[in-house]
Amino acid sequence: MSAQASCGADKGAEMGGQGAEAGSERRRYELFVRRGAGGFVLKQSDEGVGLDGDLLFWSTPQGEVARPLSEISGVHLSTGHIPRHGDFGACSIAFVGAPPLIVSSNTAYGYADEARNRIYRAFLEDLHATLAARMPGKVRYSSGVSEARIAFIQVMLIVMGLLMVALPLVLLAMTGELSMLWVIFVGVGFVWGYFGWVQKNAPRNYEPDRIPPELMP
Repeated sequence: MSAQASCGADKGAEMGGQGAEAGSERRRYELFVRRGAGGFVLKQSDEGVGLDGDLLFWSTPQGEVARPLSEISGVHLSTGHIPRHGDFGACSIAFVGAPPLIVSSNTAYGYADEARNRIYRAFLEDLHATLAARMPGKVRYSSGVSEARIAFIQVMLIVMGLLMVALPLVLLAMTGELSMLWVIFVGVGFVWGYFGWVQKNAPRNYEPDRIPPELMP
């Protein structure tokens, strides 16, 4: 386990017991988890994930469960942004013959939270360092969203740019109405924010000792 991961976990522990247990092989992080490929959830309720030797464990409504690290086939990272709240991250851990485990850094209601982001970063460092040491070359590390989704969002960005920036510019030139400046300002911020998200979430593979920093909220 890397010194960097230990440091991050200890910082999490200082934040009201939200991080890992220092000085122990068992390391638990207070992050929300769910099984499956995703979907809308009004409120997350299962909180707690960590590593204990050769096991990955997490909380469920029935109690804590664990799976061997040897059953992990892939780790996939992505990030999101909520206006006026900030960035959050999601880590999808794939298992052989079982649904993935999604670990997120947001709150129970899906909002971004910097305190949880710090815990999430420590968990990612711990997970990657442990898998690299115990299962070298056996886990696929990827990030971003699918090519199809990127293409769809790029089209939507063009449409939003036309409606929220280009059209108000034309109206400003035609009418001289200064209120259009505020519409243009909001439109540029909105489009630029989504453009940044697309750049961060371009699909690619990476090495466990080189986690893409833009996917560490």
